Amino acid sequence: LRHKVVASYYMVSIGALSRGSLVVAGSAAAVAVLLAAREWRRQIALALDESIIVVPGGGLTLDGRPTPWVRRRLEEAARIYHARRKAGETCRVVTLSLGTPHKPMPIDPQSQFQVMEAEGGARCLIRDLSVDAEDVFEENWSLDTIGNAYMLRAGHTDPAGWNRLIVVNNEFHMHRTRQIFEKVFSLEPRPAFGAYTLEFVEVPNEGLEGEVLAARKEREAKSAAGFVVNTKEIRTMRQMHSFVFSKHMAYASKRLLKDREPVDPKALQTY
Repeated sequence: LRHKVVASYYMVSIGALSRGSLVVAGSAAAVAVLLAAREWRRQIALALDESIIVVPGGGLTLDGRPTPWVRRRLEEAARIYHARRKAGETCRVVTLSLGTPHKPMPIDPQSQFQVMEAEGGARCLIRDLSVDAEDVFEENWSLDTIGNAYMLRAGHTDPAGWNRLIVVNNEFHMHRTRQIFEKVFSLEPRPAFGAYTLEFVEVPNEGLEGEVLAARKEREAKSAAGFVVNTKEIRTMRQMHSFVFSKHMAYASKRLLKDREPVDPKALQTY
């Protein structure tokens, strides 16, 4: 009997210790979750105080430098950046685009590597326009304005918690840019930090005029009308993902079933 009592005592003691360990472990886990949630809220609060200046892709010269109209976007982005920084605000600039499906990527004459549009824009901001490299981010995957907006949201703004966007573009490209960005950044699910705030800043069509500009504007109008038709039923990021990779002929693999179709030579000069 004595042995049974002692054994029972030890079993109760071990059980109590186990329950105590579970309580301690549970408390530690709860504290860790609370601390992680607090840090997440702190990071989101910091991100919500940031202004994110966005420069869509628009073409490079043969040696990988921004075209005159893209440089005008970058100059305006840098002006806003420096003004906001001077006012004590946190500000970042995001350059967009890998290139265009309409012509090959340019080659850097020194490195002999291909130059991505986002890279060329970022280099100009950092080396020519005195924007801190730590404040410049690149989205160097997309090939058009729809991809610009989709990959900016999927790759940068949603995960980083950046909700205040200032989109800088030329007059000839602004209508479609606004149309696409407002669509993409209103899609469900809404991010944890809430709705996006979009501001659009228009700059002149530096370096474009006459028949070349007219050809690009005509192409922009057709593309804008097509975007409305093709995306009118899209309400979520998942649906947009399906459209981009299954139907959009810059990204869908079915584009490989036939050769590329040439673009009007005049409009091609604007890419």
